[in-house]
Amino acid sequence: MGKNPDHVMDPSKHFEFVARFSYDAFLKRERIIGKVFTAENKTEILDTILLYRKRSMYSIFYHNKTCIKSPLTIPFRRAEIPHDATFIAQFVIGSSSLPGEGLLANSWTGEDKTQGGRYIMTATEFGCIPVSLLYNSNATGWSVTSYFDIINGIKDPEVFIPPEFCN
Repeated sequence: MGKNPDHVMDPSKHFEFVARFSYDAFLKRERIIGKVFTAENKTEILDTILLYRKRSMYSIFYHNKTCIKSPLTIPFRRAEIPHDATFIAQFVIGSSSLPGEGLLANSWTGEDKTQGGRYIMTATEFGCIPVSLLYNSNATGWSVTSYFDIINGIKDPEVFIPPEFCN
């Protein structure tokens, strides 16, 4: 999938994150560029490239043209409905009064055995495009992720290449 803005919020921690997320399942790489808003009225810019095949993570700081390369130890997680998820319901997002006015979606639930949490995820019926993810674990509490403006394919594959000052 290509770039799309995501919105992650954790009200219990007074944390909000709005980002553009690029995802490449085939080459196992991701890029997250966004802003973190905290309860202390702080805003931080986050730019991270995750290259799972190379087991490398780049934290990029454009304000001073620095970069931190660190080992990537977490496994790559495919953006998909897990095979052991349980179907909850099918519904229409938007209007169902006329054909083509709404979007058919499915919700699924399950347990994330790697992180020890539970999730409820919603994706479109056609194309299985993610709409939202609710996640809860003892370590994180509840978090909500919403997906917007998703495009199929990768518009600019160079988003996965660290800037020159990272070398």
